[in-house]
Amino acid sequence: MKKIFLLLTLLQALIAQNVPFVMDHPVYHFLERLESRGMINSEYWSTRPYTLMQINELLSEVEKHKGELSSRDVSLLRRFQLEFNRNFQDDGVTFPWSKSTLAKLRHPDEFDQLPFFMTYKHKSSKGWINWSETFRAQYNGDATRGYHTDFLGISGVKGNIAFTTQYTFHRITRTSGYTDLPDTYKEGYVLDRDYMKWINWGYPTSSLTYTHPDFSFGIHRQPIYWGYSANNSPILSDNVHPLPHIEWSTEMPHLRFKFIHARLSPNEDLKDDTLNTRRNLSAHRVEFDLTSNFEFAFNEFVVYAHRDFELGYLNPVNFLFAEEQTQGDLDNKLMAIDFKWRIKPGVTTYGTWFFDELDFWKLFSGWWGNKFVFQLGATYYPKQNLPSLNIEYTAARPWTYSHLHPVNSFASAGRILGLKSGPNTKSLRIAAEWQVTKDLFVSAQKSFIQRGDDPGSNVLASYSERGDFESEDDNFLLGEILSDAQTEFRLSYNYMENVFLFTHWKGSQYIDIGLDLDF
Repeated sequence: MKKIFLLLTLLQALIAQNVPFVMDHPVYHFLERLESRGMINSEYWSTRPYTLMQINELLSEVEKHKGELSSRDVSLLRRFQLEFNRNFQDDGVTFPWSKSTLAKLRHPDEFDQLPFFMTYKHKSSKGWINWSETFRAQYNGDATRGYHTDFLGISGVKGNIAFTTQYTFHRITRTSGYTDLPDTYKEGYVLDRDYMKWINWGYPTSSLTYTHPDFSFGIHRQPIYWGYSANNSPILSDNVHPLPHIEWSTEMPHLRFKFIHARLSPNEDLKDDTLNTRRNLSAHRVEFDLTSNFEFAFNEFVVYAHRDFELGYLNPVNFLFAEEQTQGDLDNKLMAIDFKWRIKPGVTTYGTWFFDELDFWKLFSGWWGNKFVFQLGATYYPKQNLPSLNIEYTAARPWTYSHLHPVNSFASAGRILGLKSGPNTKSLRIAAEWQVTKDLFVSAQKSFIQRGDDPGSNVLASYSERGDFESEDDNFLLGEILSDAQTEFRLSYNYMENVFLFTHWKGSQYIDIGLDLDF
């Protein structure tokens, strides 16, 4: 009975942690690598961000294989177990300057979790506050500027209800020789005044979830990432700012289902009143484990506008393509199929076929209306402590993601929801990641991109500009073909608990060096 009670208590604690966690954390690389080696079944990889519950479940699986891990991975496991543990022991409020928390800074291995800026616990209720400051110096070849980020996160749980709310405030110094906004800017109001030293903008994210043993329901403003490519998904990517959306998901052995309904931002400039065009995205994804090493997924999407909500698109189990037809075929329907196959321990392949419009009778005819993205990739994780290797090829036909009516394009705030490089492109990406030690992580990638300058490259253009709808294309890409090569290198070093050093070099565009203080 004691074991049953302990199991139920642990299950309740995990359910209560059903809040998303940031996608650029090294725990993702750690878990993906061990999944590829066959130590865990990472069935969550295709729909990120992970929740705290999912991360802790996977870390528990890793614990079962502790005897097979290297000393480096055992140290990493311990680090992540400390960081993601939310089972606070002390009742009441705890601050960083309390005796026990300061001791954790000096001897973290003696405790069960890392310190937070503040924690609270009372019976089944608990909460915590994260606070971090990030300082960067960026150089673009002509000028140097400062880039400062403040982050505040407040999270809590009570029974089956969990919440998190975060705010990130960005500031860059005003420098005449360096005026481009950083890659982290994706959408939103920028406070840029001549008399101010800083250019500022802020991003909120939040989640409120209810978890039942049979399903989970949440209201979010969080990233939505669907697909097996680590950071280049043609389906739903982090190319856009986190979308406000509702989510309903359920799972059973060998099957997972997720539904979202999101509000998209206008593709045109925001208006000063409340007459901005209402744009929405309805989508669902179902995954099947065909074998223990092979999983397959089907995705369906509809972008629609000029009304707040369409009840037919709010039904999670409705066939969206059929509903769109009954609505008069006015909206933009899209589909995708993708897979992941672990061929052998350490070798994983994946692929995606995203199709915006397709006529199977003209599939190989060159008809311009066959708009799709094809992606195929493979990743190798050596057993020894060596860098991983990822090779990925992606090709996107002209006019993919676009629509007859640009208001229905597969975009938000003018940014494509899927493939970052957009339509009318081909790319080859070679990437390597290496957890050198418990504290040092490095990654590098080289990308070769071909892009056509035809109007079909613009997702916001109406394909009525294409002209003759029956015409065929002689080439996969249209227009003058422009070629480009990009190189990136990243390094992150966990100097001490709650202190991180990092650098990011992006070819001829910029290099930055930073420090992150995280509580």
